[in-house]
Amino acid sequence: MLLNLKDILEYAKVNQSAIGSFNVYNLESIQAVVQAALAAKQPVIISFGESYTSHAPIEVIAEIVKIYCIKSDVPFCLHLDHSKELATIMKAIRAGFTSIMYDGSALPLNENIRRSRQVVELSHLVGVSVEGELGYMNNEDGTSPDGLCLAEGYTTVAAAKEYTEQSGVDALAIAIGNAHGIYKGIPTLDFLRLEEIKRTIKVPIVLHGSSGIPLDSLRKAISLGVRKININTEVSTKGIQTARSFLADHLDKNTRFEILAKAVEGAMSQTVADYINLFK
Repeated sequence: MLLNLKDILEYAKVNQSAIGSFNVYNLESIQAVVQAALAAKQPVIISFGESYTSHAPIEVIAEIVKIYCIKSDVPFCLHLDHSKELATIMKAIRAGFTSIMYDGSALPLNENIRRSRQVVELSHLVGVSVEGELGYMNNEDGTSPDGLCLAEGYTTVAAAKEYTEQSGVDALAIAIGNAHGIYKGIPTLDFLRLEEIKRTIKVPIVLHGSSGIPLDSLRKAISLGVRKININTEVSTKGIQTARSFLADHLDKNTRFEILAKAVEGAMSQTVADYINLFK
């Protein structure tokens, strides 16, 4: 079945767990996530980034997900990740996405609230949930300006309260030491800040950039109220590693691309399964 973000995170709240949000880009990556979720009989969020529209049309991704998930007994959510353009958001909603993540984190607070509220009003009309983001991390592709200090962009308790109450979002992604891409060191999460934000706001908390965060830290974040955890880099790098190993072992000119793709899909699915088991 396909649920919106609000409903699928209610499952996490009741079970004191977190739902994994896994980025997909094409058929094989979608199959990797779906197979892991079905095998574990656990809900997942299938996440397609606005920046991925050069890989596949939003409508194609939506149709593939609907074919696999609508009749399933396992709950799925189809989520548009890091969207900034209203045109993309409307296209995703029309295609059947059940959740939108509007990213106004680089904007001044008042402007982020105004634009987020606009997305919320449009999305809620058709039962689509909205996730907002507050606090600066780094670029979605893992790059960042020289000299970037993550701590300077941490989400404040006061801003989280104002933003969630005035925007009407259904979930809030926060910055507490997490970052997109591959970490240069061992990330340290500000758990005190997480606890304060959890006590102050009424919507579920989301953690982006979770690939590479120590597993014990992820478990603690879940125990403190994080209900959605985004995983992208860990699954992607596993796919790349598997492809490199496969090609090194298959030098025959007749090696077929579809066999490579299936090997990569299987490895990615196992990584997804490992995170699903951790989050439940």
